[in-house]
Amino acid sequence: MIGPVARTDAAAARAGSRLFQALPTQVQLALLVLGLLVALVGCGVALVDQQSYQPSPSICRADEVHRTDCVHPVRVAPTAPTEWVAR
Repeated sequence: MIGPVARTDAAAARAGSRLFQALPTQVQLALLVLGLLVALVGCGVALVDQQSYQPSPSICRADEVHRTDCVHPVRVAPTAPTEWVAR
């Protein structure tokens, strides 16, 4: 399955490369600078957005019942539906 997808991706990349190389040098440079600026702004927004990040609590594994420095999960019993609806 991955073979046809990889060939399609490679063909699309080659076509994009040919299209990019057909542009004038100044347009190529402008597009590269624009792409770099977009990437920098994206990273900056992600950095600012993560300032309020609070890590999730440390969850205990099933075999760690005696630990006190982690949060013990509450097991929820699965419930069966009271009636089945045929569609």
